[in-house]
Amino acid sequence: MKTQKGLVFVLSILMICLLGIVEIPAQSKEPITIGAVQPLTGWAALDGKNVTSGMKIALARINASGGVLGRPLNLIIEDGKADPVESVNAVEKLIRRDKVPTIIGCWGSSATLAAMPIIERNKIPMVVETSTAPMITEKKNKWVFRFTSNNDTDGVLMGQYLVPKLGFKKAGYLAVNNDWGRSMAKATSEIMKNTGGEVIMVEYCAASEANFTPMLTRIKSSAADTMFITTSLSGIALIMKQYHELGMKMNVFITSGMSAEQLVQMASKEVFEGVYFFARYVPTAPPPGKEKENQEMIAAFEKMHPNSIAECGVAAGYDSIYLVARAIERVGGPDPIKIRDALEKTDYNGFLGRVRFDKNGHSQPRCQITQVRNGMNKVIYVLKE
Repeated sequence: MKTQKGLVFVLSILMICLLGIVEIPAQSKEPITIGAVQPLTGWAALDGKNVTSGMKIALARINASGGVLGRPLNLIIEDGKADPVESVNAVEKLIRRDKVPTIIGCWGSSATLAAMPIIERNKIPMVVETSTAPMITEKKNKWVFRFTSNNDTDGVLMGQYLVPKLGFKKAGYLAVNNDWGRSMAKATSEIMKNTGGEVIMVEYCAASEANFTPMLTRIKSSAADTMFITTSLSGIALIMKQYHELGMKMNVFITSGMSAEQLVQMASKEVFEGVYFFARYVPTAPPPGKEKENQEMIAAFEKMHPNSIAECGVAAGYDSIYLVARAIERVGGPDPIKIRDALEKTDYNGFLGRVRFDKNGHSQPRCQITQVRNGMNKVIYVLKE
């Protein structure tokens, strides 16, 4: 029996790899279809690929176990390009054309914020998997449920360690110029100030920037002993390559749960040696009780992408599908209003930690500070279990 279930799961993964959207073959019961908006192209396409891969792995696992309420779960993914206008269009398409009862998205904070009024107007619940800008939940939109970080809360957690434990005193900041980058720079600047340190300069870059040398040169010429970075995986890889080309030596701290493992693979272990990361998921250190499932998720991801490493986006995508599936299961069907009410009462142990939404629809994930040592990402502080 175990062998048969395993074969079904593997075949489901292989089918998913071949399809742009997840389609379920003809079965005796009508599928339950949910929607997702992710950057499949554009500056954050690599990040979007990770999230959608995690979604597809979870979907295959659920369907291999009998689906939801005995019905297969179907997923339609639209390309929002991490762009507000494109993401709004994608959300409207999913609601009007596909009649989905819930949506997962939209990766970037600016895109998610732009989509929120559409979600509220149509009374369709949205699960936010990666967008970290505080205003997403500060707006108290009762149709929005975020289980990833709040930048302000991240700042408070990091504040216990940046100056007192890691010894950061004066920092330069290089951030993408959108709601995510601006809010993270603001939160970090405030917490550094409140704990005896200082962010002495902030350099903003375009989302699609490829030449960071002018910004890095200004940070290098300053009195900064540390540089914070907030941008996409591909952007970080370029920044660190150019950092070394300029002979920079200061501490580097990568915010927002970006993957040390995947970045080391994209560049080299030397490029990221000694770099600190704020991590929401570490493949080698899953939450207690999730070890076996973590191994299965990583194995499934490696079958889909043989030369890649599972990272936080994969875990977030995986958890998002289970949050929605369990909500639908609890209310007995794909009714948007009932799903919203079920999400409000969520209590789920995921790869990003225990998910329980507060009155604003936010659940702060498990957080750690890690450092790349001898090419391996090591947990050095657990900020929130």
